[in-house]
Amino acid sequence: MSIRNKNGKFVTPGDRLGVIEEFLPGSGTYVDNGDIYSLTTGQIVMDMPKREVSVRPLVQVPLTLKKGDIVIGHVATVQDRNSTVRIIQVNGKAVSAFTGIMHVSDVSKSYIKTMFDAFKVGDIIRAKVISTANRESHLSTQDDDLGVIQSFCSYCGHQLILMNGQLQCSHCRRTERRKIAKNHEKA
Repeated sequence: MSIRNKNGKFVTPGDRLGVIEEFLPGSGTYVDNGDIYSLTTGQIVMDMPKREVSVRPLVQVPLTLKKGDIVIGHVATVQDRNSTVRIIQVNGKAVSAFTGIMHVSDVSKSYIKTMFDAFKVGDIIRAKVISTANRESHLSTQDDDLGVIQSFCSYCGHQLILMNGQLQCSHCRRTERRKIAKNHEKA
């Protein structure tokens, strides 16, 4: 059967789709000795103007964190030298099964003595994945648009509002320090 007649056909990994002389390999495919094969389970998609064959997966590929991803998360723990973050969003997509860690040296471009000067448990932060070594997501908030985007008073629990460059409690008027993202909620 010609590759042209395979559009929409169900394939599994390793199924031969055609030859590179006839079509270019697209997403979900690989080439071996000039033959194009399916890399995933799905349906063949033919792009006739581009002369490209690809496979549209029928199963969703699990999301994994990669270096450079931007995440939003809740600060779960804070210790002197590091903190853990429960990640709730990756590149704008909601997630539920990721945790990241951050060392005090990755918080800011300027010197931070202790993590307690940058974050408190319950803060919502925006961070960047800087490494996934050892299957752990290492985070950084060194860029100006990264850091705390929503925070709460560690004394009374009400929301902190950015006023004149300082975070002030909307209820008890206490001021607190954080590594603030450029677009922290303002009054």
